[in-house]
Amino acid sequence: MMKQPVSMTMPEPTDLRTMAYTRWAALLANISPTVVAKVADIVSERKAGLAAQFYDAMLADNEAASFLSHDIVNNQLHASMQKWLQELFQNTDLAQITAAIAHQRSIGEVHARIHLPLHLVARGITILRQGIYVGLAASDMDRADLIQAADYVTTLTALALELMSAAFMRSTERAVRSEEAYRLFSLGQDIHVERERQRAMLMEWAHMAVSTLYRSAGHALLPLGKSEFGLWFHHKGQIMFEGSNEVNHLNASISRIDGALLPDLIRSIDEGDSDITRTLMADLDSEIVTIRFHLTTLFDRHVEIENGRDVLTRLLNRRFVPVVLSREIEFINKNHGKGFAVLLIDLDHFKRLNDEHGHDVGDLALQHAAGIISGCIRAGDFLFRYGGEEFLLVLAEVDQTIALRIAEFIRKRLESNPISVNKEKKLTITASIGLAIYDAHPDYQYLISAADKALYEAKRLGRNCVHAAAQVAAVPSEAPDLLPITQ
Repeated sequence: MMKQPVSMTMPEPTDLRTMAYTRWAALLANISPTVVAKVADIVSERKAGLAAQFYDAMLADNEAASFLSHDIVNNQLHASMQKWLQELFQNTDLAQITAAIAHQRSIGEVHARIHLPLHLVARGITILRQGIYVGLAASDMDRADLIQAADYVTTLTALALELMSAAFMRSTERAVRSEEAYRLFSLGQDIHVERERQRAMLMEWAHMAVSTLYRSAGHALLPLGKSEFGLWFHHKGQIMFEGSNEVNHLNASISRIDGALLPDLIRSIDEGDSDITRTLMADLDSEIVTIRFHLTTLFDRHVEIENGRDVLTRLLNRRFVPVVLSREIEFINKNHGKGFAVLLIDLDHFKRLNDEHGHDVGDLALQHAAGIISGCIRAGDFLFRYGGEEFLLVLAEVDQTIALRIAEFIRKRLESNPISVNKEKKLTITASIGLAIYDAHPDYQYLISAADKALYEAKRLGRNCVHAAAQVAAVPSEAPDLLPITQ
């Protein structure tokens, strides 16, 4: 099917893909090839009617219709649904199964991006499945083949739904984490303050633990994992610092304290064994010092990253792009507001600049460009360091005319404000800009993909220029997949 943009979510676990491959291969191995071919023919013959039946039902449903429009269905989704149906039932070659599994996953990721409820996806699968059953019943297949065909359709569509749902859940979990991080950032969360707060909470628990134990009241002591610090770490800290080795060390220390040291201390105090108590108290103090060290390391390493800003340019980092674009789409849908634009701004010949003048000058150019662009936009706009020498700009409440005017203004400002390499030399920085206007498709990746293609065209045209993409819905052949509700 059509090319999927680079996903911002983690891939599904290998064991899930292996399981799906095994089940898909077993399904094909245990069914007559003649039946498989007959089902594929029936689906191919009836695909237009199945798609029409599907979207008629969805557009008549108030909840499902909120994710659709007649224009998107007629111009884009109807044909894409037919293509998905045909390809799902024509994947009879084992070599094609891996790609088909990846495709179902990508569909689930898109559903997560547009916040499409899983029950609507399941309902859509049921509508399609029932339509195929009708086609089977109208065929000339005998009873035995019909039973086998119905089982094949049921199992294959259920597997596709399972793969979509698994990817949906993984993507949704990651989106929720980014949403929470963005919420904290937007409220002015200071990670320095959070670091000191949690260090204080840890030490408060340690002092309370020592006091409680020495009063021989250890049985009333709240475990570290249930303390204010422990609750923060388990429910927020692990999300903030996901993937860091220190998280594993902290988990191990908390488990050691709550699972071994505290029970042993309580036992030694009850038994009056002061020598063992002193040794265990020293061990407890050592574990607290270890936790404090790893906690400080985590915060220090993530001060800039988790504060939501790129270290070099001080712009928003790209982890918040999905949150911002999803909110812009939601705002427009709820308030029937004016559209918005995405601009991808790429500094021209940046590799050559680095090679000829060094990375220090390259860093200076990025900081210079970030300052110029920031000075050209409004308080309600969002500017991200998107990667390397590329910036992503979200212009709120603009049409294409205004967005083009702003983009051209940014291009001219960059070109007319060279950077000083030294007292004798200045370098002119130019940029190529790709622009795309939101046109009601619920998946923000469509918009990013369109802006990226416009940027490529600006470079092809000679760089140092602005190019606007055709409206997203007008270029379905280049857009990602959404199934079964949207495509």
